[in-house]
Amino acid sequence: KYAGTVRITNQGEQHNAEDLLIHARQSLKDAEGKRKELLVPINEARDRINKFFAPYTDRLNLAITVVNQELQRYHTILAREAEEARILVLAEQAAKIAEAKETGEIIAVQPSENIPTAPPKSSHANLGSVTYREVIEVTIVNAALVPRDLCDPNLSRIRARAESGVTDIPGVLISKKTITVARGAR
Repeated sequence: KYAGTVRITNQGEQHNAEDLLIHARQSLKDAEGKRKELLVPINEARDRINKFFAPYTDRLNLAITVVNQELQRYHTILAREAEEARILVLAEQAAKIAEAKETGEIIAVQPSENIPTAPPKSSHANLGSVTYREVIEVTIVNAALVPRDLCDPNLSRIRARAESGVTDIPGVLISKKTITVARGAR
């Protein structure tokens, strides 16, 4: 409630604020220590539970990966075969239309329902359904060639370089600011 209203206007208030800061940081450290101490048995129990389930979940994850990869491979084959068949039918229709134009003959074009379509995006199994979606996969093969506007600056590296004495880094404003480091007298 009062944290946003703290104003220091003289040395006495500064010393009081410093004592408050030291006490608050020490209280926080004590609270964090107690919290971590109380969490030890909970974390140990969590670790035991995770170790107990790990063999089972590892096998399930492996099975999911293997089945998923095979489903994706098979669906990709079906989609490729359907696209090849569709292109073949459309090419045959285009050839017939071109031949008809040359001869002046009027032909009936096959209805579009005879053109093969891609496999359905969703498949219904006994236990539910599986949806197949195309997504963009990105693999960086040479990081040096990636455009700079697609790279995130690394603040810890920038700070380390500035602390080493470098004062001019393009696109970075380097300035100094005062921070507090409080230690209790314990």
